[in-house]
Amino acid sequence: PGTPLPCGIDITPDGGVWFARLHSADIGRLDPATGAITMIATPFTGPRRLRSDAEGNLWIGAFPESAIVRYEPRSGRFTRFDLPVLPKGSDTPYALNVDKKRGTVWVTGNQSDSLHALDIKSQAWRSVPLPRRVAFTRDIEIADDGTLFTSTSHFPSWHVEDGQPTLIRLQ
Repeated sequence: PGTPLPCGIDITPDGGVWFARLHSADIGRLDPATGAITMIATPFTGPRRLRSDAEGNLWIGAFPESAIVRYEPRSGRFTRFDLPVLPKGSDTPYALNVDKKRGTVWVTGNQSDSLHALDIKSQAWRSVPLPRRVAFTRDIEIADDGTLFTSTSHFPSWHVEDGQPTLIRLQ
């Protein structure tokens, strides 16, 4: 407990290997050409499950802060986006993924039983309620046609409504 643990990895369009570290306040970049690792302090604790967008910016879950954060490697700037829930700060973004074709960041809303989508250009949010209650979701996958897949994954599974872990498809 408390040891920084890898919690998310992605490769940006320039070939950089980026990772988040749980129980820390930093992210890192591995240079594939040299093997050098650069650590970057984040303005929040517990970064999780980062993903790159088509421009090479990183999107990071700020789980304990009910937000996601964009990191722009070119400028070194962090921008916070609070999840669209009330009361403010009441959701937990365990994971996210970026639909690069459509310019959308999809985020798990584990206290609101929903998936949230941030349009990167307009910075407008929309939320989609999930068909199960107590629907703790741990990851999001995006098919080529934009279909999303996630699954409920409480352990033990009897915490989930009807006691069954569920694969969810969102079109």
